[in-house]
Amino acid sequence: MKTSDAGDAFTRPQASDFRARLEALYHALKAGFSMSDAGLVPVFWEGFLIGRTRPEFAEKIGKLDGALLSQGGLMLPSGDLTNFGFAMRDAGLSQGWRDEKLDLVPLDQPESAPIGRLERALYRPLGAQTSAVHLAGRIRNPRDESDPVFLLGKRSSRKLVGPGLWDGLAAGMIQAGETPLEALARESQEEAGLTAFDPVKAEFLACDRISRPVRGGWMHEVSCAYAALLPEGFMPEPVDGEVDHFECVSAEEALNRIEENLMMKEAAMTLLLSIRKLL
Repeated sequence: MKTSDAGDAFTRPQASDFRARLEALYHALKAGFSMSDAGLVPVFWEGFLIGRTRPEFAEKIGKLDGALLSQGGLMLPSGDLTNFGFAMRDAGLSQGWRDEKLDLVPLDQPESAPIGRLERALYRPLGAQTSAVHLAGRIRNPRDESDPVFLLGKRSSRKLVGPGLWDGLAAGMIQAGETPLEALARESQEEAGLTAFDPVKAEFLACDRISRPVRGGWMHEVSCAYAALLPEGFMPEPVDGEVDHFECVSAEEALNRIEENLMMKEAAMTLLLSIRKLL
């Protein structure tokens, strides 16, 4: 079983028939998205539960000025967390640094209004909830599982997470103040050059609530999946350097790459959802 920077790998399902493989992969990924966070340390800010993190992260974060680790959990300093974020970064407790803010919502009230904003690089170490969009693109509806119609992008080797793995047509975090469709339009333009893409025409597939360990902490995320039919013969062009190149592959080849753990897990789920509707 191979592992990757995208997170924990999963055991390759034993199935030979295309439909059986498709369903086996779907259920294997689904199971991997819903891992128990029991045993994690709750993280509080301003009286709100904002995350659950691994004990080893809580212990290190709890030693920073203003933080308090007790049997009840990890308490972050009240007020603006900008300077505390810098302290986490300087202590090597952030996932790099992006100067990109995301909305912060209570972990136990995920549909509530944001209670603040936080640097993106701090979310996994704190086990705070992010929201993301993923787009599966195709140039026409497939005739069968061997028809190369699905667009995949190979992530840059310089990416902090999942370097060199395959992704969908576009994917990314929903930034502070954005709606999912606004994020979808922005990411589609930034990563694939889809300047004329209308996200309203994208087909909504599903939203998954993800809880699983990842390198650098714990992933709590709402992942929204969409699909889009693009003009036949269209091939996107990488724009912002986050994607090396794009390929058009068949559903069969897509399953092969997912089975070999060569795709980002959330992108793989989006692609499987699209394929399940079409074949």
